[in-house]
Amino acid sequence: MAVGLPTERLFEMQEFDYVIVGGGSAGCCLAGRLAENTEKSVCLIEAGPTNASPRVSIPLGLVTLMGSSTYDWRFKAEPLSSFRNKQPGVPRGKTLGGSGSINSMLYIRGRPSDYDAWAKKGCTGWNWRSVLPYFKRAENNSRFHDELHGTEGPLHVQGLRTSSELNSCLVEAGESVGIPHNPDFNGNTQEGLGEYQVTMKAGRRWSAADAYLKPVMRRSNLTVLTGSNVKKIGFGQKRAQDLTVLSEEGKSQVKIRKELILCAGSIGSPELLLRSGVGPGSELQSSGLSIVHHLPGVGKNLQDHPALPMFFAGGSQGYALSWATLPEIFLSPFRYFLSRRGLWSSNTVEAGGFARTSKQLKEPDVQFHFIPGRMGHLGKMLVWGRGYYGDVCVLKPKSRGSVTLNPKQVDGPPRIDLNLLSETEDQDTLIRGARLARSILSQPAMTKQGAMEICPGPGVETDEQWFDYICERLGTAYHPVGTCPMGPLSDEFAVVDADLKVHGLDNVRVVDASVMPEIVAGNTNAPTMMIAEVASDKIVSAN
Repeated sequence: MAVGLPTERLFEMQEFDYVIVGGGSAGCCLAGRLAENTEKSVCLIEAGPTNASPRVSIPLGLVTLMGSSTYDWRFKAEPLSSFRNKQPGVPRGKTLGGSGSINSMLYIRGRPSDYDAWAKKGCTGWNWRSVLPYFKRAENNSRFHDELHGTEGPLHVQGLRTSSELNSCLVEAGESVGIPHNPDFNGNTQEGLGEYQVTMKAGRRWSAADAYLKPVMRRSNLTVLTGSNVKKIGFGQKRAQDLTVLSEEGKSQVKIRKELILCAGSIGSPELLLRSGVGPGSELQSSGLSIVHHLPGVGKNLQDHPALPMFFAGGSQGYALSWATLPEIFLSPFRYFLSRRGLWSSNTVEAGGFARTSKQLKEPDVQFHFIPGRMGHLGKMLVWGRGYYGDVCVLKPKSRGSVTLNPKQVDGPPRIDLNLLSETEDQDTLIRGARLARSILSQPAMTKQGAMEICPGPGVETDEQWFDYICERLGTAYHPVGTCPMGPLSDEFAVVDADLKVHGLDNVRVVDASVMPEIVAGNTNAPTMMIAEVASDKIVSAN
């Protein structure tokens, strides 16, 4: 094993059976599983640092991670021309554990119909009945012990050790408008409001790096490289032979004996394929790149959950920066280190849920995220005083974007065109969801302490006014998927088959959220680890 060793010296010494690019949720899971076979050598390459910092392990530390040049790629999407050139951020984790090391730790699987829809698109073996055992294999749930949950997996899932009083107020407010309380969003039904379960253990973040990688780090057949950015795949005919890797020590190569597995995420995996000559031929040529393999779907089919925030100020409950809460804030680090409870154990997005914006719908079409604390609406994350924050996102958007290279700078950041709300149906759903969120957050159960909506504010009522607000505040739930979609060879834009092998290449797979042909109805971290669990079995059986 080697962690952060000089890459030139290491790569001269050996080649590897399995080389995994990207140490995020999928990469850590896959490396941990593949390293169980001590007869095979595994190399995991991560561009960012280790996840050893307390900023990562302390749940509240996430407020310092998104936007950090150390832990976040800090991508920016292309301006949305239809929305006055609004330019959403696309935060992606750059550390062991990936985005699972900088996110809000929500454990949401989606719903059975998501995976049955994949199967109907020709992704054989990815229906709900087939993937449920892999969700359960990963899960170690401290609360729910039934046929839908696992209790012996490496991924710890639990409720919050300390939560705000406002969370129960949210549930009461939802019931006032006909939305039931739901204690388990991964149970028999998704609809309802409640507190989220999170990927934590004893009040600490528990990412895929903690669950899968750390337990096997000392195995002699596993090499973990951090601070090592893969720039290009070297091909011999249609077979990946080596990687060009850039680190502080300079440029070097690593050789691939059996399989190359891309786990770099929905931005990184298509970017690396394109830069290596795999993708739409015309795009590659326009960027001055040689075509190794024409594959039209690489970088297409980008999907994310478009989201819209709402800000409330005032009241007497929830987390706050105020004179009354200064003693609590001062004591919170001591409470955390003594008991792993209190403010520092909060994941911030403590509650929320799923709802239908029309009773004619069979399943929820929007999701709510609720932070029981005052958030700044004028550019600052933290502001003085009490309040709360909520956002709504569209669960099954029809709009599709893309990830492409910049023809003028192919080694620079990729172009990310989210193309949010390009389909009118998505915009209509978001506005209905925002009105429903306002209704919930304005119920007496929420406002009885005196909180008031300050953004968008009571002046936003008509569709036209909501459109103006969307132009100002539109973002996403940070769930990009789909840019290397799974599908049969008959699908022109499919990139990988049901075994996650890249169509037309001999020994390359993609194993991350980019293979989702359609986005799931919920947060994407748990489904990404499920994909890696499935892939580990497929890889082992093939070799």
